[in-house]
Parts: sequence; structure tokens; C-alpha cells
Amino acid sequence: MNNKNNIPNPKDISRFTRWVNELDDKDKTLDPLKRKSKWILITAFLFALFAISFIWFPTGKVKPQKVEAPQAGPVIEAPTNAGHSAFELPVDSFENQLKSYINEENFDK
Repeated sequence: MNNKNNIPNPKDISRFTRWVNELDDKDKTLDPLKRKSKWILITAFLFALFAISFIWFPTGKVKPQKVEAPQAGPVIEAPTNAGHSAFELPVDSFENQLKSYINEENFDK
């Protein structure tokens, strides 16, 4: 197939994209050994720069601050429901009537 039909108009492509495509084409024309060694050097340089950044820019020092306890206010006691389980959720009146009806049926048996 003809690749020229698949390439969009150069005006439609950004300058940065054209620049990256040109660099990629130049990179592909290199000898495979030179290309591999070039990328190994670039990767090693970036890793060394990353490692040096931990020495050049050390981490910030944390200054401990004393945490104060909150002011004691009036103690509010939770209401207690006699005869209900702590894990039972509050129910509406219809459910209460249904529970009493079911309980009455069980007592009749």
C-alpha cells in the first residue's frame, strides 16, 4: 500500500510532533549497536541524575509539634433502650406492629 495516503497534511500536525518524528527517523537509520549504546547511555544518565537528586535535594525535616488534648465538655450519655439489642436498627411503626404480630403467633403455638 501507499503510505503517502495515510500521512495527514503537514499543516495538520503540530511542530513538536513533526520534530519527534524526524528524530525517530534519524534514530532508526543508526546502526543497531550504536542505537542500543546510545539509549543505554541516556538511560544511565537519567538514572544517575535521579540518584543524585536524593543527595542534592535532601528531604525536608519534620518538626514535631505538641498535640493538645481537646477541652473537656459536658458528657452526653447515649439513651438506653430497654429490651432492645445494641445491634438492632431502629424501625418504623409498621415494622414494630409486624414484629408484635409475629411474636403473638409464636406464643399461640
